[in-house]
Amino acid sequence: MSTTTSEDGAGARKGRRSDSRGIITDLRFPDMQDLTEHLFFNPQEGMIWLGEKRMLLLQAEAVGALRQELIDSMGVEFTRGVFTRIGYLTGLRDADLAIKTRTSGTQLDILAAGAQLHALAGMVEVTPICIEFDQSKGYLYGEFLWKHSVESDLHVASNGTSSDPVCWMEVGYSSGFLTRLMGKRILVRETECGACGDEVCRAVARPVEEWDDAEADLKYFQPRAADHRRGAPAPQPSEKPAAPSLVAAPFGLTQPRSSLVELDRPVGSSAAYHSALHKILRVATTNATVLLLGESGVGKTMFAHEVHANSRRVNGPFVEINCAAIPEALIESELFGVQRGAYSGATEPRAGRFEYADGGTIFLDEIGTLSMTAQSKLLRVLQSGELERLGSNKTIKVDVRVIAATNEDLTVAVKEGRFRSDLFYRLNVFPVTIAPLRERKDDLPLLLDVCVTKLSALHGRRLAGITPRALQALLDHHWPGNIREFENVIERAVILADDDDAIDLRHLSGLNQSGQRERVGTVSWEAGPAIGIRLPESEPSGVGLAQQENASHEQLLNLAKRTLQRGPVKLPDIEEVYIEVAMEQCEGNVSKAATLLGMTRAQLDYRLKKMAPSGES
Repeated sequence: MSTTTSEDGAGARKGRRSDSRGIITDLRFPDMQDLTEHLFFNPQEGMIWLGEKRMLLLQAEAVGALRQELIDSMGVEFTRGVFTRIGYLTGLRDADLAIKTRTSGTQLDILAAGAQLHALAGMVEVTPICIEFDQSKGYLYGEFLWKHSVESDLHVASNGTSSDPVCWMEVGYSSGFLTRLMGKRILVRETECGACGDEVCRAVARPVEEWDDAEADLKYFQPRAADHRRGAPAPQPSEKPAAPSLVAAPFGLTQPRSSLVELDRPVGSSAAYHSALHKILRVATTNATVLLLGESGVGKTMFAHEVHANSRRVNGPFVEINCAAIPEALIESELFGVQRGAYSGATEPRAGRFEYADGGTIFLDEIGTLSMTAQSKLLRVLQSGELERLGSNKTIKVDVRVIAATNEDLTVAVKEGRFRSDLFYRLNVFPVTIAPLRERKDDLPLLLDVCVTKLSALHGRRLAGITPRALQALLDHHWPGNIREFENVIERAVILADDDDAIDLRHLSGLNQSGQRERVGTVSWEAGPAIGIRLPESEPSGVGLAQQENASHEQLLNLAKRTLQRGPVKLPDIEEVYIEVAMEQCEGNVSKAATLLGMTRAQLDYRLKKMAPSGES
């Protein structure tokens, strides 16, 4: 591990470089022209683009007014969480653009891209003070100055001097950007702030585990039930609080919670995840029936746990049953119980799952597989809270909150007569759709960290983290099996990796690498295992071009769509630009450029002569 500091005066090196250990020795930022070239304005159609992402140009005063309104109406804690999460998601997005844009640069070039993109957005000017890192152990320490912070200025204009740092969006942005680059969770904390009377804002970046009190900041990176209610849920009058226990919370922390069972909790940072979790937390404190929809393996069970953990029934039982795993002949007795003598072998009365869940929550997974008879009894429970055991005419009253889940389209099942329409309407009070993992790629770094931590403890492994190229492979994978497939792949990798080693491509044997990785616009990482910003050794231009993979038809379609979205173009101009770039990359070698463009040397030579000004050969 080494420390680097900015060098001023005559002793400063004119070029940025890294020593043999990959240590940055000059902290001067590169020119940002390559980043600004990704910024496009199309005022005729009302669109602004940065890379592949559509942008907005807003007045800072309008953002400040919104921020202040949230503070006044919802409180500082709520507002800080919202702005931190906005910044975090933006940082993840910008990290992808930085990697694509500066694949041949130094470590500092990619790190600097985050600061420069944030400056391009008008948020802040970033000056690095010192950076320490150890790629083999995934360690990063950095100190940065934030000058002209728009958040600090807006807060002072509305509220005057603050007692606590207020650059929440910038903290979230830096944490998200560095987390994406390092392949592990990095927490950035603002230690000095202009809004507190300091001359400039100062930020410190470290891995989460290097902070002694990370919980104080990490709670703002996840939506919380407190964001949707003013006070904690009131317990039922008849309930006796259970002894508090420590359970896993988002970001791998521990927090006290009273419960009869230990539940897996969801984690993520994507917009789709936050949308689903906000709905979950909104409905959790009510008694409404919740219907969870989504593909198999997306984590519906964990979201059901989240509903129960944030409900007024948190101290009551949580009963989970997979309807598809129980034979049709037994499902009624399992759900509603059986009376003695109801059938041959029923020698003792037995309570059903609904009775066990009295005062708590029952989770019915794969509810679309229920028989019509079981559906009728379930409808009665939902309507009146009453049931009868199999073989009995005695009515039993139960107080149960129902959460149902299915990967089937119940509207189709209703049309086909396999599912009761009246039951569907009862269940569909508050539907929540959980997006598949392929649409939640921003969740992968956090899911990875949680899985590696949990599975390393389970299997007695001590791992350093994951290499950048392995992380890129995870991001490029389609994940048809969703989180269930992801956990299996990571568990296999944890078992295969050696202690103090990082998970690398060779450990991801569960991934089908052929056809999965998208090579155009992504980094092809070199073979050395490391965590952090490890860049490939640069090759002379034109070397190995014939061996590069061809761009897929889908990738070319996406490129054409993005180009045409920004305004009209002429096809001859596109051809000339590609020829110019190919000739530049091949240092004027016509044969190599022709190979790169998929044509013969004679064909390219003919086009070059047409492009040449009159009088030139």
